[in-house]
Amino acid sequence: MIGAESGAAPGRLGPHNPPRPAFENTRDTRFYFPSAAHGEALSRLLFLARDRNMGIGLLTGDIGAGKTLLRTLLYAQLSAAEHLRVNIENSLLDFDGLLLEMLSQMRGARLQSADLPDRYSRLAAFKRALSELVAAENKHLVVLVDEAQQLDLDTLEALKALTNIASERQNFLTLILIGQPELRERLARLPQVEQRISLRFHLGALTAPETGAYVRHRLNAAGFAGEPPVTADAVALLHGASRGIPREINRLCKLALEHAVTRGLPSLDAAAVGVVVADLRRHGALPQVLDEPLPGGPDGLG
Repeated sequence: MIGAESGAAPGRLGPHNPPRPAFENTRDTRFYFPSAAHGEALSRLLFLARDRNMGIGLLTGDIGAGKTLLRTLLYAQLSAAEHLRVNIENSLLDFDGLLLEMLSQMRGARLQSADLPDRYSRLAAFKRALSELVAAENKHLVVLVDEAQQLDLDTLEALKALTNIASERQNFLTLILIGQPELRERLARLPQVEQRISLRFHLGALTAPETGAYVRHRLNAAGFAGEPPVTADAVALLHGASRGIPREINRLCKLALEHAVTRGLPSLDAAAVGVVVADLRRHGALPQVLDEPLPGGPDGLG
């Protein structure tokens, strides 16, 4: 059960416990936490890619919800023996730029604009790559496009057209668009793309119990010795202040953990979290979402 206690003896926070940073905003998949929503999203996207015949998938979520870590994990779990994987992180490219980036990743060699100077040559090269590297190898191309809300409408429509390239018996390409909620609004203006989306999932915030389990999971993944000493009041305050957004939880926990360790506190409690929350709010770096007074006093991070 998510959030269940492990039964281990309680540990104590210290300069070397945990021995590694626990709340960095990186793509380290060791810190992936399978909340109900994250686990469901990953399962659906894996099904979409492995099915080979579903065309386009859509994953949306608020800033900091964990979309990029999910993309990293999805990429890693797709077998290289069965899939040719392309990871697009720069969605500020136009369609011609995206074609060149896709071809570079498919070929495993960086191509320059001069190598394929126009769209016709790039599309021809893309079709050759599909034939040689996908169809001939009985593989399937999966293109993951992050920050897809930045794509213009013409580019989204052109990307959709790539999914039309198929044989009588085989589809060669699955496109997965990943972005913030406004991506859904952009797609709504393109019914010809919308109708091709076979699977869509919106990644929501963590629940309060999941927030506590998430914090303990990250401490354990960072090598914490013993049961992570995180109080229920601290979890309630973290969840309220962060709205259950993983990136915000990481930011608050990183600062609160440093505050607790610096002052020799044995656990991550509501007072340590409250000091950080109050300090961030005083400087306009965290919105007010709780009505009740915050613990932690007026001294800030000191």
